Amino acid sequence: MAGFVLTGTVSCVSMKTYRRTQTRALRCERNSAALLAEIDQLREQRASLEAQYGALDSTHYAEGLTNAELRALLKERTQALAEVRSLLGEALQDFDSEGLSVSERGGMVYVSVDEKLLFELGKAEVSPEGERAVQKVAEVLARNPNIRIMVEGHTDNLPYRSKEGDQIVDNWDLSVHRATAVVRILLRNKGIDPKRVTAAGRSQYVPLAAGNDREARARNRRTEIVLTPDMDRLMELLGEAGQVADRTDR
Repeated sequence: MAGFVLTGTVSCVSMKTYRRTQTRALRCERNSAALLAEIDQLREQRASLEAQYGALDSTHYAEGLTNAELRALLKERTQALAEVRSLLGEALQDFDSEGLSVSERGGMVYVSVDEKLLFELGKAEVSPEGERAVQKVAEVLARNPNIRIMVEGHTDNLPYRSKEGDQIVDNWDLSVHRATAVVRILLRNKGIDPKRVTAAGRSQYVPLAAGNDREARARNRRTEIVLTPDMDRLMELLGEAGQVADRTDR
């Protein structure tokens, strides 16, 4: 009887131990599953962060490359314009005393030619000596294809006296016809792409000299060949830099 009671007690204890052990095992299993899920989540977060870091690093590299190219291109264009100014100064030195000058203002080179060298008063036909000067300019510009060319005609403030059958009506017409006449001489040089060239008439509204005396009016009657660097590639790079900055902000 005593042995039977002992055996029953042992069985009861063993069952309780088994159940506790089973409960702990289940708890550990659940904890392990939770830990594995957390580890997987951390791995995903790490992979995402690494991808973002790689993209950011590539963006910074591209931005640095674009900025470096911008600086190099701007320097190249500025140097090219300075060289053109120097070459024009040498090529046109024979015309210094005839009312022709080469100067730089606001990042642009100006070849300013007085009316007396190019045209008769009120006319738009270029004189032989004026044609020779424009041809000298064309020779320099043909060797420098990255320079944009704008030819501007300027008049004084006296009204144009139109004659019957005259194609020119007023100072606007006169300034445009003169600019176009100079452009046609430039384009005889086949090294100059017409896409680089613009003709513009400014009439009397951009005077060099103030006043209404004869000397001031003579100074204002002029034709200017305005030279600027070709900035198309520079604008493309600026656009690329802006796109890079947008991606970085996001």
